[in-house]
Amino acid sequence: MSTAHLLGSGFVRHDYILTFSIADAPTRARLVALCQGPWNGDEVSACTWEVSNDLSPHDLEVALAEVMASGDRVTYYYLSTSKRIFRVALFG
Repeated sequence: MSTAHLLGSGFVRHDYILTFSIADAPTRARLVALCQGPWNGDEVSACTWEVSNDLSPHDLEVALAEVMASGDRVTYYYLSTSKRIFRVALFG
């Protein structure tokens, strides 16, 4: 029987949770570099990041659209000021 390593649980400490499927490896690496660098992210898995940045949801969508091609998918979640969680799905 295998034992899985469990990530810590608790409150989300980031502005957004991104889950993505980007087919082109260099483009995917560009998105990961944004998550690691200016978006102050923490990797949850190879295709899921929790990130904090100064971007509004609209500005985040514009930035994500720049790295998406046909067939790519990105979903992000964010907590609004009204304390509601929103999910936005983008398709290339």
